[in-house]
Amino acid sequence: MKQRISLCYALVQAAIWGSYGFLFSFANRYLLARGLSSLRIGLILGVATGIAFLLQPLLTALSDRFRFFSCRRILVLCAGFMTLCAAALLLRLTTPVIIVLYAFATVCLQALPAFANALGMNAIRNGKTLNFGVSRGIGSVLFGVAAQVAIPLIDRFGLNTVPFCSAVLGILLMTAVLAFPELEKRAEEPAEQPTPALAFFRANGRFALLLVGVVLLYIGHNALSNCMYQIAVYKGDGNAQGTALLIAAFVELPTMFLFTKLLKLAKCERWLCLSCVFFTLRLALTLLLPGVYGLYAAQLAQMLGFALFAVSSVYYVGMVIDKRDVVKGQTYLAVANTLGCLIAHFLGGALIDGVGVGMALVIFTVLSILGGAISIGAVVSKPAAKQPA
Repeated sequence: MKQRISLCYALVQAAIWGSYGFLFSFANRYLLARGLSSLRIGLILGVATGIAFLLQPLLTALSDRFRFFSCRRILVLCAGFMTLCAAALLLRLTTPVIIVLYAFATVCLQALPAFANALGMNAIRNGKTLNFGVSRGIGSVLFGVAAQVAIPLIDRFGLNTVPFCSAVLGILLMTAVLAFPELEKRAEEPAEQPTPALAFFRANGRFALLLVGVVLLYIGHNALSNCMYQIAVYKGDGNAQGTALLIAAFVELPTMFLFTKLLKLAKCERWLCLSCVFFTLRLALTLLLPGVYGLYAAQLAQMLGFALFAVSSVYYVGMVIDKRDVVKGQTYLAVANTLGCLIAHFLGGALIDGVGVGMALVIFTVLSILGGAISIGAVVSKPAAKQPA
């Protein structure tokens, strides 16, 4: 049973982030080939992200109210719709239909991480042996591999590689989720009712402030990912996109794999604060270091930036949020990410077309500094954290 849970969960994370490696990393390249401008692509993906922003709390509300909408079922439904949209893109379609299908596929994809994280945290809090950091690290491996292998595959088979590989990973995701064991509930333990949204934020004011900081941090982070192709061109070689994303993905691995050991050296809050600093450092180095090799070097900051945040923030939610609200907490964390991504889509394309890549990176760095300051302030000034159940 232990091996089954670990394997299934690792496959869940791998399939989700592998899909990100194709659908999101190559969205600009895929849609630019359809004759769209960077600004229009930003608007399209921004609208899709806005829909995902609204969809995630809605799905959480359904999960709170109806037992049928468990994390497992929500994951299967979203993965299923993503797979159908990606598969349909392989057909000969008009540009407007392609835009709608691609956008809806990204909507479904963006809803997946929150419920995957909640699935893992619920398993851990119910006494199951599961190393979240290792599983999430495997997801980063697949993200990096996808971003790297996509370029030669696109050169060989064309841009249909992007939706085809996304559809295959969607099928893998559904299979892994369905194979993930249902958590047994003891009959003598009454089910706790989740807290309504307004009451949740009143009871977790510092967490709400953290979410504001996370939005600002993720604007710059998502802008780097979404616009990496244009940034790579600005640095001298558009094909450097895949290598840069691969480096960023692989340097995440030591942090994610060893996070449980890092927790023995310092509290989760300290690692969360450190990650905010390195979020901004990656942006600053991308701006300041010249050439393609400078772009590659900047990605090393990912080790203590996004990698540390992706794991420490999930554990942090488990520490400060009541067990009955764990899905809601993970969802709001993902919603903050989604909102940052939404703003990055609108700002990224507009700024690159309007003021150029260099000035866009300056603006995103400033926003990241502000977000880091707010996030650190929210974490260090919070009341004493509750220990995980």
